[in-house]
Amino acid sequence: MSSIKKLLDGIYLKTIPLKGNPLKNINIYMVKSKDKTMIVDTGFNTEEIREEMLSFIKDMEVDLSKTILFLTHLHSDHTGLATWFHEELGVTIYMGDIDYQMMSSMVDANSKRWKDVMATVHLQGLDKDNLKIEEHAGFRYRPKAKFPYVSFNPDYILRVGDFTFRGKDLSGHTPGMIGLYEENKKILFCGDHLLGDITPNITFWNFTVGDSLGRYLKNIEKLRDLPIDHLYSSHRALIEDVPKRIDELKKHHNHRIDEALKTLKSKGKCTVRDIAMNMTWDMRAKDFSEFPNTQKFFAAGEAHAHLEHLRTIGKVNFEKDEDGVLWYYAL
Repeated sequence: MSSIKKLLDGIYLKTIPLKGNPLKNINIYMVKSKDKTMIVDTGFNTEEIREEMLSFIKDMEVDLSKTILFLTHLHSDHTGLATWFHEELGVTIYMGDIDYQMMSSMVDANSKRWKDVMATVHLQGLDKDNLKIEEHAGFRYRPKAKFPYVSFNPDYILRVGDFTFRGKDLSGHTPGMIGLYEENKKILFCGDHLLGDITPNITFWNFTVGDSLGRYLKNIEKLRDLPIDHLYSSHRALIEDVPKRIDELKKHHNHRIDEALKTLKSKGKCTVRDIAMNMTWDMRAKDFSEFPNTQKFFAAGEAHAHLEHLRTIGKVNFEKDEDGVLWYYAL
């Protein structure tokens, strides 16, 4: 079982392994007072992680009748156990409306949401990779049933003991990720908005959501002048210098933007898959073709997000071929 670390008076961290996943682990936080406890996020929907969560609750002597669960965003490593928390533990769940609605559309294995994911795979030119939805981590580890929730959006207030948290719009990584900011103690629970050792995946969701990368870059910049002494992110090492990490992440995405544009200018019209194959990845595989299928979903989504950002700022466009595959080209 993973150990528990006290971060501040009333705030605790348990790092739980995500076996077989490149993320390696997830940071689960607990804010504990005499009258109320809040747990932030859940991990994947697996038996091992349920056991880790039960251990955390037992070791911290949590009264579940006075406990709430806050979900920062819809990804399955953050919401996978939400149904279990509600049905088995009787815990009230708080979540932003946008991501809740999207997540709810994913619980049914045969839902339009998962059909749309596979339709996007086709748009991106990935048919040759023979991806299956069962290989998608979001599908495999999702909550398997809907659950009731308390709506919590930007600027809503949530009090836990001496902590007064205000909802912050941290959209970009997902269309409606919500952070928790404590102004007096300068604390921000930021989900996957800023990560220390790895870069948050920014993906293409659909044309309705639009330029997710542009929104992400705008929203990380908002944190530059926000007083933050304690940034609590969901994966890997905690960040001590927030402005420095913002600069590093912006540099990373600008490099990816340049890679995509350079590829289009040198090769001409390209599918999203072509662009992904010509991007630099921190993977042990030799190139995109050797990626595990589960990672091809994420790599293509990231490449697509950068292409759509370039399209939004007027540097590229696309056309569809007779099979409905997108071909991007530089303007």
